[in-house]
Amino acid sequence: MAPVSTKKRALTGLLSAAAASVALVAAPTASAVSSADVGVQAVNLRTPFDCGQVWNANTRTNHNPQNAVDFQRGDALGKNVRSSAAGTVETVRNLGNRSYGKYIVVRHAEGWKTLYAHLNSFNVSVGQSVSTGTVIGKVGSTGGSTGPHLHYEQIRNGVVQRAVLNGVAIRYFGNTTITSSTGC
Repeated sequence: MAPVSTKKRALTGLLSAAAASVALVAAPTASAVSSADVGVQAVNLRTPFDCGQVWNANTRTNHNPQNAVDFQRGDALGKNVRSSAAGTVETVRNLGNRSYGKYIVVRHAEGWKTLYAHLNSFNVSVGQSVSTGTVIGKVGSTGGSTGPHLHYEQIRNGVVQRAVLNGVAIRYFGNTTITSSTGC
């Protein structure tokens, strides 16, 4: 019996150490998904960029709408924007030099939609079915934008929610460094 007990203690120790390592890595940039985010877990919204790209997800109290996320990086212009989940393209619109500029809305399951704004170009049309990771457009600086970035919203039943990507809640209000795992 002693060998089994020793193995259990060793395994428990390893699991505890691994959990502590994961907590240390995740703690500075993001928080775990709460039970209030169960719906977003079911849809599993992903980071809207190519696999391995690192982006700064910026949130701030004066953003409109407040729970929107601005994704930024030094070479953002022209980067692929990918659908966060499977769905149907609901809106492809160009507001010119105001507001969102060129933007897309994708309708997902369970009352979820995602909005992608300030795009440079569109790769989809209204009514088109998309998969998780389908390239829907390119990052731009259209509309009321002051520089290349992606304005991103997760909307549930008409209300913009705090973003959860890849099962990780984006930090409000501040910055979260996030690496895209979409299409990996």
